[in-house]
Amino acid sequence: MTPPARGYTRFCSSALVPLVLLVMLWPQHDHRTAVHLEAARHGVVPAIPQELPDGVHLAVLKPKPAPAPRAKPQPKPAPHIAWPGIPQEQLAKFGTRSVFSGLGAWVDVYDYPLLPLHKTIAVLKKAGVQTLYMETGMSGTRQAVVPESVPWLVAAHKAGMKVVAWYLPYYVNVRSDVARTVWIARFKHNGIRFDGVGVDIEFKGAMGNNRIWNRNVVAHMNGVRRALGPDYPLAAIPPPPLQMRLAPATWDGFPWAQLGKVSSDIMLMSYWSFRTGCPQIALNCPYEFTKYNVEITRRLTGNRVPIHVIGGVGDGITWSGLNQFVQGAIDAHADGASIYDIGTTRPQWWRSLSRLRDLG
Repeated sequence: MTPPARGYTRFCSSALVPLVLLVMLWPQHDHRTAVHLEAARHGVVPAIPQELPDGVHLAVLKPKPAPAPRAKPQPKPAPHIAWPGIPQEQLAKFGTRSVFSGLGAWVDVYDYPLLPLHKTIAVLKKAGVQTLYMETGMSGTRQAVVPESVPWLVAAHKAGMKVVAWYLPYYVNVRSDVARTVWIARFKHNGIRFDGVGVDIEFKGAMGNNRIWNRNVVAHMNGVRRALGPDYPLAAIPPPPLQMRLAPATWDGFPWAQLGKVSSDIMLMSYWSFRTGCPQIALNCPYEFTKYNVEITRRLTGNRVPIHVIGGVGDGITWSGLNQFVQGAIDAHADGASIYDIGTTRPQWWRSLSRLRDLG
């Protein structure tokens, strides 16, 4: 027979073991488990938190009581931008082809010592380039037509291409810039002359006053037009509107309307290669940047003048971007199109660029 004291001890020991096991097996809900359980009741699975970079830690905060539900603020609607359309009746008057129409190619004063003249001209002829745009000089060069450019004029004409000279004015001495531009238009070598002149309207490094700079742009173009007459092919070559809007203070008051009255053609330096963010920012994509720059310029210039669109720069673009540019120029009914410049245009791109021959 077991003594009473020992029997009580054995009873306590036998009862204690199940109690300990029961406590150990009882579910312990921490905060995260409670969140998951509550979410499960409502059919919602909490998102899995993303991994943080090494050395970055989130502070553990005590949960705060949930505030009373409030109406969720509605996002503001995106501003509606009414891009100008292209009325077909207005496009009809741009149907006359000029030296600025179709497929073009560009060469500048820095290319002359680097590019093989005759080989380059042969490539352009095979590609079907209709007009060669060649820089002859700027306000800072000794001559308005640098000697290195003359063989290009002769070779391009012999290959059956039109040749348009372009000149970069500094707009410090407008009378000098007018005289130089007129002299280029009248330049002749062995009976060969340029078929037109373009004015590169972009350099502001020598003129700090924006208002005076704009005034000098108009004075220059007006002076050249008076000297050469109403029918001479004279083009303005400015940056495009979508680029100007990124620096509104720099381009405030740009004389679009006046250029539309005096120019034979507007040639936009629409270089989408400097734009980033496509496709999230649609207007920075090659197609949209090309098409809308042409359409907006048409509106800004009063639908008075054809528009040639220049894409590139060639060493910063892709095959896909090139084809988008070509289609944008076609869909915008541009007068002509080209890539800046010859030295950075890959040989395989000319096949796609040949679609631009029918513009104008």
